[in-house]
Amino acid sequence: MNINNPFDFTGKTVILTGAAGGLGRPITSAFARAGAAVAVCDLSAQGLAVLADEIKGFGGQYLTRKLDLCSQKEVEDFVKQVHEKFQKIDVLVNVVGGILRKLASEYRLEDWERVVDMNLKTCWISCQTVGKIMVHQKQGRIINFTSNAATHGTQNNAAYGPAKAGVIALTKVLAVEWGPYGVSTNALAPGFSVTPINADVLANPKAIERFAGRMPLGGQLLPDDAPVGPTLFLASDAARWINGHTLYVDAGFNAT
Repeated sequence: MNINNPFDFTGKTVILTGAAGGLGRPITSAFARAGAAVAVCDLSAQGLAVLADEIKGFGGQYLTRKLDLCSQKEVEDFVKQVHEKFQKIDVLVNVVGGILRKLASEYRLEDWERVVDMNLKTCWISCQTVGKIMVHQKQGRIINFTSNAATHGTQNNAAYGPAKAGVIALTKVLAVEWGPYGVSTNALAPGFSVTPINADVLANPKAIERFAGRMPLGGQLLPDDAPVGPTLFLASDAARWINGHTLYVDAGFNAT
């Protein structure tokens, strides 16, 4: 470990899924600034174009690709391209996710399945595809984004909450199976953040007050870059002995 700067990712290859979203963009930029070669994918071609313009200014290597993360073939093709280009994959960060807020009694089955697919199926496909390479390498870091909704009963989360709980369970299983091969798998649970995915809630002053009231550290909503440092930490050698853990980055929400 580089004790002087454990957050130096020079020579490392990082894959980020859902990288063009509200949380994914600042995390991707941080890895690029830290010297990593970043391979990013998202369903939004426009978002990827904006992200590419941002990260290419740091002068490092990068690769972007629009793909459907629910398609195993598309993910496998992308990961193969990344591995051929950079020869190894050191870190996988699954930021991808999506939410549809409805009361449980109003959820249609197809809506429920879509939300579970966006959050859990995408995570599984990416983890399995990249994990096979990491196990062969005998080293790697995987960080899966989950949510406080996985551990708290909240309205309008009949699909999102169970899907994110599944991400935590999957993370623990992979930590046990792949840990002996030098691959750590952890989850990161951001608190309620100011991002586009939360636009409907952000338009409701009472909802903002309710969320902020459960954040003892400052009593305010989190910025989109709040998970950046913790993500880099879990991906670094400083966290080499952390495995199967869920790190809550929520200003204390999970403690209330």
